[in-house]
Amino acid sequence: MSRKLTPRQVIARSYPTWDYAMADRVIAWLEDCGYEIVEKGATHPDASLVPAAPESVPSLDSTH
Repeated sequence: MSRKLTPRQVIARSYPTWDYAMADRVIAWLEDCGYEIVEKGATHPDASLVPAAPESVPSLDSTH
């Protein structure tokens, strides 16, 4: 059975002694910058925020 960690725990474990105070500050900073932590595979309510993939990449050689 795998252990599922919360985003707070994942961030805290990257600091010595699992620094939860630093994890809280990092999460608050990300939210202040407009980022949102979502579950893996979850769809975002505003899909327009996801940039569309280019259909083809133009080649510089084909212009001459």
